[in-house]
Amino acid sequence: MSQNTLKVHDLNEDAEFDENGIEVFDEKALVEEEPSDSDLAEEELLSQGATQRVLDATQLYLGEIGYSPLLTAEEEVYFARRALRGDVASRPSHD
Repeated sequence: MSQNTLKVHDLNEDAEFDENGIEVFDEKALVEEEPSDSDLAEEELLSQGATQRVLDATQLYLGEIGYSPLLTAEEEVYFARRALRGDVASRPSHD
């Protein structure tokens, strides 16, 4: 394609964008803004909130499994062998 064809094509695209209310920016003209102090503070609060939720879920899980009695080594081997044989009923229930 020649450069003239590209320019006409680009003009048609620009007109279409304008008709649809789409703004076109030159990438080179865009300058990254430095985040303001309020933006940084908000981001920090959001990240702390996400961390707090993760910790809460982890703490809940750890607290929940603390109520279940652990198997001894012998019990683990016993139930593993029964499960391998297909004995689903011998599996301990976690009510």
